[in-house]
Amino acid sequence: MMMKICSTMMMAMTLAACSIMPGMQNPDVATMSHQGHVRSPTFNPQLISITPETIAEQNISHRAYRIAPSDILNIVVWNHPEFTPKELFSTQLGSTLSTQGMAGKEGYLVNQQGTIYFPLVGTVTVAGYTSDEVRALLTMRLKKYLKNPELNVRVADFRSKKIYVFGEIMKPGFIPFSDQILSITDAISMSGGFDPNAADPSHVYIIRAGVNLYQPKVYWLNAKRPESLLLAEHFVLKPGDILYVSSAAATRWNRVLNQLLPTIETVWYTKSIINNG
Repeated sequence: MMMKICSTMMMAMTLAACSIMPGMQNPDVATMSHQGHVRSPTFNPQLISITPETIAEQNISHRAYRIAPSDILNIVVWNHPEFTPKELFSTQLGSTLSTQGMAGKEGYLVNQQGTIYFPLVGTVTVAGYTSDEVRALLTMRLKKYLKNPELNVRVADFRSKKIYVFGEIMKPGFIPFSDQILSITDAISMSGGFDPNAADPSHVYIIRAGVNLYQPKVYWLNAKRPESLLLAEHFVLKPGDILYVSSAAATRWNRVLNQLLPTIETVWYTKSIINNG
């Protein structure tokens, strides 16, 4: 999978474009007005400054994580070790039942149809359900074969949803989106922090796709301001978000946009190839 992602990202198209977006209060960009034009008329990002009001307007969901294709599930049936992937594999029954996740964790792989194959039960649709809902479903079906089955179901490896981190950051790449709330502060910390030799902390962006991929919301955070730490801690990231840290040289919005476009194109183009592959 990683080889496929890397090779696809190398093929992503780079669009050079420039635009002036309203709402930025940074002195370097506030004086700019209607300079240049976006080369592709279909790309029309909406720039939004991250302020206390922006934080207050967030629709934060505290609902349980819902399983999706590519996730790895750990399912334990108490007093029945024969159901564990390791035991199944050792008996040559689990070659198609179990796999290892990117973190090296064994479990049941949720395929692209959103199902797993579980012994005795057969094919079970798990995508879109929480761990508790899958546990209840398997418990009900196993009652036909086991007396008072007791199960534990959890996501062993979160692989279906990601937060992407690019730009002048120490460890660019992606962070798996799990059942834990992830803030801007968390993502930057997990990625090793800003590159002290190249990053411009006053230009941190969160690119969030909408219904139209070429009309994303671009949230801007000036991380040099004292209150920015509080804002970064309370701005919650969503699956598919792109966190981009601009370079110190890119102090004007048109130059920043030129940096952002290849990143956006790469991520979305890669995801479309993988989803359709």
